[in-house]
Amino acid sequence: MDELTLFDPDTGELVPAPGLDGPDVMDSWLLIDGRVRCLELHEERFTASVAIRHDIPEETIAAFLLRMRDMLPTGGHWFPRIECSRLGDLGLRVRRAPELSDTVRLWTATVPDPRAEPRVKGPDQGRLAELRRIATHFGSEEPVLLDPDGYLREGAFSAIGWWRDGTLCFPDPDAPVLPSVTRQLIEAVAGMRGVAVEYERVRPADITGLPVWVLSALHGIREAVHWTGNPAPASTEGARDEWQDALGRFATRIDRATPYPGEIQHA
Repeated sequence: MDELTLFDPDTGELVPAPGLDGPDVMDSWLLIDGRVRCLELHEERFTASVAIRHDIPEETIAAFLLRMRDMLPTGGHWFPRIECSRLGDLGLRVRRAPELSDTVRLWTATVPDPRAEPRVKGPDQGRLAELRRIATHFGSEEPVLLDPDGYLREGAFSAIGWWRDGTLCFPDPDAPVLPSVTRQLIEAVAGMRGVAVEYERVRPADITGLPVWVLSALHGIREAVHWTGNPAPASTEGARDEWQDALGRFATRIDRATPYPGEIQHA
């Protein structure tokens, strides 16, 4: 199932529509039985990103997001995506969630970060998808993006962190990277657990052999078990599962308006 509905600002409704060709801005999250981790953070990121690239009134975006909540499935596993087209049309695409994984294999992209808009999710998806296709030829699922000097930025579709002497480390969040919702939540978990968080400017060789976590809204935390061209990252010996459980506690049922007959339930 991959249903797209477009927002009509005149009626405030989401109506069936053909697929948009290459959405300009997008955001997505894991939805399980009507529960999602901090949907408001995804909505805030989407709103800020649309404002960067389109002249759409904020109240129009807010009305779209409110109606979107009513259209989300209340049962089952889903990976919905909100979109803004190049023409400024706002839409919701309801997609089934793919199979989830707790591990991942990494491949370092052989070209510097190719994104033109690294802080906005959407305009560079084609470039990132091509890197992912290349990564599969090396037996990996996630490309690692570096800056022109070879320092780590993030994954093509993920944030990346690593453990050094009991400290959870990330690249500088003020660097040209996507504001990661999952990284924010993991930092909150670290604060609740009294775990130090630091930011480092590192090349892949600088974290060789350290435990590496790959973070995304879909999978949550995946532990890196292979890094093409580098020694395998170390294991956190079960800590990933504990932190994934803690991450899951952020999931809450969506605050919805009164459902209407067109609401999607199960499919």
